[in-house]
Amino acid sequence: MSEPGVGLVGDDLAGTVRIGFLDRLRFRLEMGKHEGVGVALVIVDCGLVDRADVVWGFGVGDGIRKHISAQLRAEVLRSEDFLASVGRDDIACVLAPIDGPEMALLAAEKMMRAAGTSLWAAEDEVYAQPTIGIALFPEHGDTAELLLQHAKGASRLARALPGRIALHDAAREAEATARFLDEHRLRGAIADDKLELLFQPQFELRSDRVMGAEAMLAWPGAVETAGSLPAAQVYTAAESAGALDTLISSLLNRALRNCSEFRYAAGLDLRVSLNLSARTLLWPVLSDLVERALRTWALRPSRLVLEFSETVVLHDHAQAREGLQNLKALGVRLAIDDSALGVQALFGLSQLPFQEIKLDLRDAPDLGKEPKHERIVRALIELAHQLRLDVCAVGVSEPALAEGLKALNCDYAQGTFKGPAVAAERFVERYGYDFG
Repeated sequence: MSEPGVGLVGDDLAGTVRIGFLDRLRFRLEMGKHEGVGVALVIVDCGLVDRADVVWGFGVGDGIRKHISAQLRAEVLRSEDFLASVGRDDIACVLAPIDGPEMALLAAEKMMRAAGTSLWAAEDEVYAQPTIGIALFPEHGDTAELLLQHAKGASRLARALPGRIALHDAAREAEATARFLDEHRLRGAIADDKLELLFQPQFELRSDRVMGAEAMLAWPGAVETAGSLPAAQVYTAAESAGALDTLISSLLNRALRNCSEFRYAAGLDLRVSLNLSARTLLWPVLSDLVERALRTWALRPSRLVLEFSETVVLHDHAQAREGLQNLKALGVRLAIDDSALGVQALFGLSQLPFQEIKLDLRDAPDLGKEPKHERIVRALIELAHQLRLDVCAVGVSEPALAEGLKALNCDYAQGTFKGPAVAAERFVERYGYDFG
């Protein structure tokens, strides 16, 4: 029985090549099953061909891929191994027989060195930046299609690893798949205006009274235990769908409507916070939209707190800084909510009209057990006060932590220490006064 053949050809025949490659891989798997030996499928994602296509043209990209393939053949593959192009940047290598994952990983390390050597594109010396994913037969799959899928998934996971090599990991790839599907589900929910709002109370530590609530986004039909959606993820999906203006308009009006209802139905004269990316300040009509929403719900501007993340954009864009000034002129309260904020950035932000800063303690250890950590938090609070910024600590999960923050002169606390974020109706039940 002769083994099917496969070669490297241009991408106009990529589908034919992939079919031929899969036929040859199936043959090798049948041999492995019959002989009781392992097979490894290794995807080398070159990380260079696509970029070379853009910079120098497809001819140069083809040359780079052929050079890397030749290096792999000469320096790593044995006579019984074979390879083929299965994507513009992807070279699939079949190693058989293979004796366990250690042997496959050793081969992958050799491939990394072979693929990462310098090469010439036109008159420029360039380097591939490969990532490598490995799927083993029969441990990770018993069909050619499944092994190819799992090896490609592993190559994507490898991008986040220091060595840039990964074996198939079913749990981690399931997480990546769930994130991918959630992105598309999220776009649908945004397009249909079906995202829901949960409200997490904010307490003034000096009086231990609820003084506001942050409006947090959640999936349709979410229960309290489902948790909120990261605002950055939602706004990225909205931008991709071309629906950012529609989303912000909807969220502003829904948050302010609930703020009005808290006041008139439950005696809660609260402020409501909404998290936005600082990139939304590049949108020229943002301040007009905020002004219209405030008028619609007859609320004092100071009842609305706009929290901005990704504040690095404020250093690079005069238009974003102007947008911030326009919001300040409306009387809206402005807060910094940027966990990536560095000390250097504070010099620039100190010149902007913020009135509050969020201090994220979700990953902080128990302040009561580590004096150095307590001193760090105290210093951050004092620095914020020197800049005339109120401090709202978020991620406060225990009453004892809230008490510790109060002793450190923190102004506000937000978190689950008095319960999770809830829908508007439950918020009224929990924090409103009883008219009966």
